[in-house]
Amino acid sequence: MKQIFIIFITLILSSNIVKGQFVIEKKEVKDTAFTIPMINISYARQWSTSDMADRFGSNHNIGGSFMVKTKKNWIYGFKGNFLWGADVKKNTILDDIGSRLPYYNEDGDFDGEEILVIDNDGVPTAIHLGQRGSSFFLLGGKMFNKLALNKNSGFIVYGGFGMLQHKISIKFKGNIASLTDEHKKGYDRFSLGFAVNGFAGYLFMSKNRLLNFFGGFDYTQGWTKSLRKFNYDTQETDTKLNTNILYGFRLGWIIRLNKRQSQEYYYY
Repeated sequence: MKQIFIIFITLILSSNIVKGQFVIEKKEVKDTAFTIPMINISYARQWSTSDMADRFGSNHNIGGSFMVKTKKNWIYGFKGNFLWGADVKKNTILDDIGSRLPYYNEDGDFDGEEILVIDNDGVPTAIHLGQRGSSFFLLGGKMFNKLALNKNSGFIVYGGFGMLQHKISIKFKGNIASLTDEHKKGYDRFSLGFAVNGFAGYLFMSKNRLLNFFGGFDYTQGWTKSLRKFNYDTQETDTKLNTNILYGFRLGWIIRLNKRQSQEYYYY
């Protein structure tokens, strides 16, 4: 009888040990704000105003940034942008070496003017004018956890200071003696200067880390001067300080660099 009692006690203890090894209660991580480093890739459609509107129309802007959102929802980082467009208002800059002729599309409708310049072989060559530029900013701001599904999403506002540069791009096929790389500098209005940037929008970061994005209104104002001291087409020196304003709407995708938050387990 004593042996049977010992065997019975042993089986009960063994059963509890096995059960303790396989019964697990999982506790989900609480929704809380935490520090999130991130890489952002974005696109903006922009329009020009002030002195910039005398030279360019609308443009496209692709940007990349590195930012950090802290536990207290402060934001800091830096971003760079590349901008380009085909809407150039200063289409008269090559009138001294070429001609502007009406251009008609395949349907026979007027579609603007085409600039033709005689190349080195005596053949009229089409010139394509465009906008090229870039900007760089150091940023700082704040996220407000309002109307959000979790503690790491909400309305975002930031500002920054940095630089803005832009020029008129002059493209063509072949060789034109009056438009070598050095001669282009007398027409391209390459400008550089101090600039500020502001953004107001919404930032969303999901708990599963798969859906992370932001969007909102983007504003840039720069004060630039030409780095080309003499313009060939006007035969004048260019020392004017220009006010350049760009505004538009920016959408971006966020790549989070923080580690996945660990989960807690309890064993019985």
